[in-house]
Amino acid sequence: MKKYIKYTIGFSAIGVLIGLAISLVFNYLNGSITYYPSSPNFVNQFTHPLNSVTVSVILWMLIGCVFGFGSLIFELKNWSLLKKTIINFCAYYTGFAPLAILCGWFPLTWINFAIFTLIFIVIYAIIWSLNWYSIKKEIRSINQQIKK
Repeated sequence: MKKYIKYTIGFSAIGVLIGLAISLVFNYLNGSITYYPSSPNFVNQFTHPLNSVTVSVILWMLIGCVFGFGSLIFELKNWSLLKKTIINFCAYYTGFAPLAILCGWFPLTWINFAIFTLIFIVIYAIIWSLNWYSIKKEIRSINQQIKK
């Protein structure tokens, strides 16, 4: 149980750090003089700006936990890579999509949700491919060292 509490705290902290960094980058890119933790439409839903920051931090924590705990799927030893990838993708998508909607990152229409899904799939495929290539390269290097 202690292990999962540590994981939750760590994943939450990483989620907040990444969420804050991304929100700052977007604020600078948009030339804002006021800090918006998310889209202005999201912030305008709250009576006090501090409430929007608090809710954003909670959502970032949850996003960190979704991706952190989802990554643990790849540590399972008796599952095939295909099974791990499918389960990981489903966990990420079903955990992240509702949180992205709650964050107000896109207007909730069918077309926007379809675009979000397409972008999610493309980013997932790119990251998965890069990781696969990196692991394949590492295995090749280990095998060469064993032959020596």
